[in-house]
Amino acid sequence: MLESALQGVEAIFTIAIIVYLGFELSRRGWFSKESSDLIVKLVTRVSLPLFMIRGLVYNFTAEHLIAMLPDLKVPVLSILLAMFISWLLVKLLRIRPGRRGLFMVNCFIANTVFIGLPVNAALFGDISIPSVMLYYIANTTFFWTVGVQMIVSDIPGSDAPPFFSVSALKKVMSPPLVGFFVGLALVLLNVQFPPFIDRTMMYIGSMTTPLSLIFVGIELYRVDWKHLQWGADVFGSLVGRFIICPLCVLVLLPILGVGGISAKVFLMQAAMPAMTQIAIITRLYGGDSVFAAMITFTTILGGLISIPLYMTIANVLFQ
Repeated sequence: MLESALQGVEAIFTIAIIVYLGFELSRRGWFSKESSDLIVKLVTRVSLPLFMIRGLVYNFTAEHLIAMLPDLKVPVLSILLAMFISWLLVKLLRIRPGRRGLFMVNCFIANTVFIGLPVNAALFGDISIPSVMLYYIANTTFFWTVGVQMIVSDIPGSDAPPFFSVSALKKVMSPPLVGFFVGLALVLLNVQFPPFIDRTMMYIGSMTTPLSLIFVGIELYRVDWKHLQWGADVFGSLVGRFIICPLCVLVLLPILGVGGISAKVFLMQAAMPAMTQIAIITRLYGGDSVFAAMITFTTILGGLISIPLYMTIANVLFQ
């Protein structure tokens, strides 16, 4: 058990090192505003869509996807419950406009692939991968629909349209979400890529997380640390990410009758740090990307505690 916990912690250190690389290179003057904007475009329009398509096709078959669908109720309902509680927290903590959308999304959306996938594989083995991807489906769908709309709608001057409108659909139907739905369609149609296409998508898609984390480091360098206020919004973000979201899963698991490896994986996925793409999306639409980077970085540090803790809870509760 100790070895598994250490492997989870090592995954967090890997992420922290890449974030620091972006921070240090930015300190040395490698990145201008234009190069930072280029990273945003490269991730959202090229690497991330291909990453999603290949991830679904590579890890799922149509039969497997259909057989696992009943367990999907846990991540879906837990995300909805965490979303509602995050709304209450915004009111209780009086989170200011411009940060409310980010705050709420952080409470119900987790980093389920770059951190969640290797951590669960290290802790529970390859048998955990299907459950990891099942939570990923719910997490990704909510982020690129409701989550993105929440972030964009809260940005001052963004002029975000009502959620149920044609203009909102055009804004939400970003290249990553299109890639996600294309991947689902290819899985259901049992389409397989030729080896050279698969390798090309793997190489391009693998740029997604490193570039996103380097971007977080760039944004963190721009933070005026001397005047930064560690207020209710930052601490509340940690509570939402590491307490509220996992507790929602713990409450629903016995009620919905899901146990075993799926229960362990769902709990661990809910306790992962924030999704790195929240900083990318916030910058893309002109929001408070510094606060988004702060959320990302503080939850990465928080993962050093949450991952070993929830791994122990999962192993004790779900045999």
